[in-house]
Amino acid sequence: MVQPQNCDGLLDVFGLNVGPGMGQLYRKSGRGEANMIKVLHILTDTNIGGAGRYLFNLLPQRDKSSFDVIVACPGGGELERQLRKQGIKVYTFEGGESSANFKHIKQLRQIISRENIDIVHTHASLAGRIAGKLSGCKVVMTRHGLGKGGNGLIKRIITRIISNLFTDRIIAISRAVKIDLIDSGVPAHMITTIYNGIDLSKFADVKGTLRKELGLSLDTPIVGIVARLVPEKGYEYAINAFYHVLKVFPSARLAIVGDGPLKEALEKMCVTLGIRENVDFLGYRADVESLEADFNVFVLPSISEGLGLALLEAMALGKPAVATETGGIPEIIKHRANGILVPHGNEKLLADAIVELQSNREQAKALGLAGQKTVYEKFSSAAMIEKTEKLYMEILKEN
Repeated sequence: MVQPQNCDGLLDVFGLNVGPGMGQLYRKSGRGEANMIKVLHILTDTNIGGAGRYLFNLLPQRDKSSFDVIVACPGGGELERQLRKQGIKVYTFEGGESSANFKHIKQLRQIISRENIDIVHTHASLAGRIAGKLSGCKVVMTRHGLGKGGNGLIKRIITRIISNLFTDRIIAISRAVKIDLIDSGVPAHMITTIYNGIDLSKFADVKGTLRKELGLSLDTPIVGIVARLVPEKGYEYAINAFYHVLKVFPSARLAIVGDGPLKEALEKMCVTLGIRENVDFLGYRADVESLEADFNVFVLPSISEGLGLALLEAMALGKPAVATETGGIPEIIKHRANGILVPHGNEKLLADAIVELQSNREQAKALGLAGQKTVYEKFSSAAMIEKTEKLYMEILKEN
């Protein structure tokens, strides 16, 4: 057992009244049954956003002979239901996002102790990182998106301190995310870039169901978006662009797959523009692949984007994609080589790109096939899992 390192004073700075001795960090002396490495993933969403979809791509193909995976997340949402449906052991807890109150940390420490966890892998939870270190675990954090700016000197110093104390390694899902982490104060040597990957076997022979569901003919153009209904996904600008698309293709439909706090506002926006009958809000769906299979054009209009799992999925189906030139998206799409990039917020260029692809089927097909090739070569879940498990083994060997 490594000698304890006392960090009680620093924890008090963050308002965590942990009491004498609870700020001591210990390494475990051994692992669980049959030398299995036990990994606890901690998520802070109730619904399935980027972190949840990342997890569903990671879990099925993991090395089950070496890694036993457990998940902790807030209860009562779609994330918990889908995890249990897949037979994953799930613990639920109170608190969300970056909550770091003592009650939250205590709940997570109890889970870690009960399951004899070796590695805590968090996806936003500061409480999870603190609980992991207080319990003597190795701690990995995956950063799924870009920060919101405001990286002043004091904030950078605090971020560096927290990173060094409570994290062994940080996974960035794109080079853009890595740069953003460094800008925020995270030491570069702590960051490993591992691209998001998708389970390609799910996209081999997908039959579309959306046209039948909506009663649409094969001639009806369908523009599709798959993303949470939150400001950073750029929905307002996409809906305004679609208003202009309808002037060229009056029968076109905009299929919006996802849920979130902006739903009511976006529906009202469509009513105001007089296009509500052409826009289908489909909510959260587990059958995303069969919906995307009927899209003519996939659009990702994000203002901020770490990488874009939904973009990878649509491209895996050979769908021509139009996306904004922001965050990690240009690491997937090379303009007019395997998709079309437009500046975020420019609704005219977005509308023009959609109209262009819908008008020129040969060009759309060529870009779709090139995009599909990109995904199959660079963004498989098998590659993501291999690199993640390699990272796990590396940090377990570190003192």
